[in-house]
Amino acid sequence: MAAMPAPDDLRHAVDADAVSFDSIPPDPVAIPDAGHIPDAAVADLVARYRSNGFARLRFVDGPWTEQAVESLASALDLGEPFIPPLYKRGGYTSPAVSHISAPARTDTSEPSHPHFQTTVGQDLHCDGTLQDIGVVKSAILLCQSHGVDGGTSTVFNSYAAFAELLAADPEAALALTRRGVLVRRATFNGSTEINESPVFTVLDGRLVCRYCVDATDSWAVPDGSDPEPIGRGLDFLDKARQEGSPYIRRFDLAPGEAIVMDNTRISHARDAYRDGPDQRRSMFRSLHLRHPSSKSGPA
Repeated sequence: MAAMPAPDDLRHAVDADAVSFDSIPPDPVAIPDAGHIPDAAVADLVARYRSNGFARLRFVDGPWTEQAVESLASALDLGEPFIPPLYKRGGYTSPAVSHISAPARTDTSEPSHPHFQTTVGQDLHCDGTLQDIGVVKSAILLCQSHGVDGGTSTVFNSYAAFAELLAADPEAALALTRRGVLVRRATFNGSTEINESPVFTVLDGRLVCRYCVDATDSWAVPDGSDPEPIGRGLDFLDKARQEGSPYIRRFDLAPGEAIVMDNTRISHARDAYRDGPDQRRSMFRSLHLRHPSSKSGPA
C-alpha cells in the first residue's frame, strides 16, 4: 500500500493532458475482424485511452465472444487476464474472461455474483474490490447482445474531478489520500473481506484513482483524521458525478462494441436493465495488470 503522498507529489502527478473529456471522438474505432486487429487501430485505441481514460471500438463482424476480448487484449499487449483471488477461493473456478448475463432462471449450483448474474444497476466503482489501489490497471467490456431496455453505461472522470479539487481545496484533496477513507467489502463467494484504501494516491509518479460509491462501498474517518476536509472532498466529488457534469459520459454499447477502460483514472457504472425471453443482455469482461500499449510507443 502506497504511503500518503505529499501535496507537491500530488500536484506533480497530475498530467494536464489527461484531465479532459473534451476530445472524446464521437465514433468508436471500427475493426472489421476481431481475429486481426490492425496496428493503426491499436495506435488509435491507445491514443484515445491515454487522452480520455477509455476508448470505444466496434467489431464490425462477429462472433462477439470471449475470444474477441482475448484477441483485443493481445493486440493491446495487456498480458493474460487477471483473475482476482476472490474468484478462486473455496474451490470455485472462474474463467479468465467473465460472462456477465442474468440467467433465465435462478441456478443455485454456484455462488451468485451480485452484478454479473443479476439485472440490478451498479453505481460508480473501479474493478478489483479486494486488490490494492492501482493493481488492476485496465479492463475490457464487450457487448454481445442487448436486453429489452436499460443497461446504459456511465464513465466518470474521477482523475479530472480530483485535479479540480486539488486546485480549489488542497486540504480536502489531501484528506482523500489517507488510507482507510474508502472501505470496500466483498460479498461474493462467501467472502466478507474488506479492503481499506485511499480514494486517490500517487504510484510511480502517477495519480491513481479509486472513487467507488457502489452498494458495498462506504466512507470512513481514519484514526487521527479530521472529518471536515474529508467531508468537503466527498461532497465535491458527489456534485462532480451528477448528470450534466463535464466529468460524466453516458452511452449504450451496441452489440459488437467494446470499451477499454483505465481502471486507475475512470470509475464506471451501469443502469439496471430488463431482459426478455428472446432478448437477453450479454457482456464479456476481462481485467488486466497493464495499461495498453502499441508498437508506436510505451505503455
